[in-house]
Amino acid sequence: MLLDPGLLFRLAVAVFVVLTPTLMFLGLVRLLERMRDDDLIYRLMTEDELRSVERSHSLAGFVDEVTGRPGAVRCPDCGTINAAGMQTCLDCGARLG
Repeated sequence: MLLDPGLLFRLAVAVFVVLTPTLMFLGLVRLLERMRDDDLIYRLMTEDELRSVERSHSLAGFVDEVTGRPGAVRCPDCGTINAAGMQTCLDCGARLG
């Protein structure tokens, strides 16, 4: 025999120990990609951005976006949600319309 059975067993265990965590990690990454909710991520990101803007305007824009009421305007340049009636973006100053 070329290879000792004990050596084959140790080699099989080593391969298992190395490959199993890698395959589990790749499976987790694929699962998380499938579960990703881009709209939720965008709303959370926008909510954080809006907190830095004057509270009354940012809250009005966020509520309009979430409730689906017409009037909330998304800036074409930066994507910030602005309240109805705003002429310029509160975040970047770009013209809305």
